Amino acid sequence: MKALTIPYFAGGLSHLIPLYVLQQKYLRKNSEIENHFLVDSNSQKFLMMQGISCVPINYSFEDNLSILNESLIIKNYVMGIEREAYCIVKPSLVIEDTSFLTPLIAEKNNLPRISIQRTGIFRSIDKRYRNASHMHSLEKGSNSYKPGDVNSNSSELITYSNPDFRFLQQYAKPKAKIIPGIPAIERLPEDIEDKESYFYSGPLLVLDKPSKNLTIRLREFLNNNEKKPIVFITTGTVDKTPIEKFIEFFVKRNYAVITTCSCVVNETYARQIFYNKFLPLHHICGLSDLVIHQCGSGMYHYPIMNGVPSLTIGTQCYDREDIAIRLQELGVSGHVPHPDDNPNYWTIFLELINRFESDTLTDYDVMKKLQSEIASTMTNFEMGKVIQYALA
Repeated sequence: MKALTIPYFAGGLSHLIPLYVLQQKYLRKNSEIENHFLVDSNSQKFLMMQGISCVPINYSFEDNLSILNESLIIKNYVMGIEREAYCIVKPSLVIEDTSFLTPLIAEKNNLPRISIQRTGIFRSIDKRYRNASHMHSLEKGSNSYKPGDVNSNSSELITYSNPDFRFLQQYAKPKAKIIPGIPAIERLPEDIEDKESYFYSGPLLVLDKPSKNLTIRLREFLNNNEKKPIVFITTGTVDKTPIEKFIEFFVKRNYAVITTCSCVVNETYARQIFYNKFLPLHHICGLSDLVIHQCGSGMYHYPIMNGVPSLTIGTQCYDREDIAIRLQELGVSGHVPHPDDNPNYWTIFLELINRFESDTLTDYDVMKKLQSEIASTMTNFEMGKVIQYALA
């Protein structure tokens, strides 16, 4: 059986890694499945080195940005590539992560579709904590290809023929859904339809290690800051929420800071800051005394898996905010609201730091239960059952 795997067109590593882990950890063992990835040329090189088949199409518009300045043009471009990939592979199954146009090659051709879905889209958090002005994280930033463009209220979709519009409305209803998390955190609403079609896989993460060069740099940094507590600060690869004030606070408080965020801080503290745009997150969280992050789907698992206290910072994205509030509710993290959501955000931050430094921020018993649930969910997840359900 042939499968066609498609990550979010403009999602970068965040939406490729879960599919890569599915392939390497689960699908590779099944000799009956011939899986083909539709990705950009750079990702193709990496995947093919791992023995993963790729469709020989550059699934990218980087070389065509000058003409792709309208979302409708981008949609038509993406649909053209996906249809071409469908014709080349002739799959019996489509697996995707946030690829909103896939119903036009899956449902339209009566193919079962397995979708990676994060429960932030279901808004399971108490309505009292919701902010009507927040958006989905995929709608934030400079990316012009956004999920809001393909929802059922989009007037732009009326330009498509009625059958295509009908198929696109089915995006959120694939035959089977994989939730890359655990039930204690990624909760489904009680009244959700077809509950049996949701399968928890546990975090689909790469437990990577630093390169030789990065290891040398880190060792030197840690030696220079041997007696200082270490805080790791990241806002991921997309979010641009300012964090200079947080970094400055910690270096003045005699912390050592590791970060993926490039920012200007007083030269006096240069030796206390280690910056690299991309870092092996599991390894770095294991080195840290405190992790501060934007609560992206993959990111929030690392502090839990390493048993490290954490703070989440508000990004005005409801999918992240809902999980951040849930983590705080469980007692394994504290949440600092976005400055535009709460003018007292800095006071809240200082209170949370005081709790961290007095060792009252984290409920380590709950942390251990979550670690155990992560381990058991990953062990019990069977991709074969997901495929079986999708094909039934």
